[in-house]
Amino acid sequence: MCTCHGKGKIKKRKKISVKVPAGIDNGQQLRVTGQGEAGVNGGPAGDLYVVFQVKPHEFFDREGEDIYCEVPLTFPQVALGDEIEVPTLTGKVKLKIPAGTQTGTNFRLRGKGVPNVHGRGQGDQHVQIRVVTPKTLNENEKELMREFAGMSGGKPEEQNDGFFDKLRRAFKGD
Repeated sequence: MCTCHGKGKIKKRKKISVKVPAGIDNGQQLRVTGQGEAGVNGGPAGDLYVVFQVKPHEFFDREGEDIYCEVPLTFPQVALGDEIEVPTLTGKVKLKIPAGTQTGTNFRLRGKGVPNVHGRGQGDQHVQIRVVTPKTLNENEKELMREFAGMSGGKPEEQNDGFFDKLRRAFKGD
């Protein structure tokens, strides 16, 4: 008795290995030739298409070949400048933070993103700085902050003037 029930095909599971290229992204497909369903009347097997779902990362966000991350720094680190270690896809790299760096400042690490799936270069990693304000200060820290506020006038430094401020001053003759 034939197990194909007259169809000429028998369904069975088969494990295959697939080499996933570096840089593959959500929704991209990989064709595996000859690993699909069996052909009709003993014809060759079709192709298997593997569609990828890339799991999100807890620290990195991805847009195309570029990687984005946010790094929290303390007020002294951004006010005085610092050299920090930043995680990348291939390990940690040193990043020099200039004195006076503002929250939201973006640094670009060239070539530290995702490799192009076709082998044509690599994306960049973008590091955005976020200044973290302490939630609690001891009495000594509070006193130092009051002293600092008194020396600096207690007001934030003036921001760079925008285009319209400069234009207004030009017409007023300031």
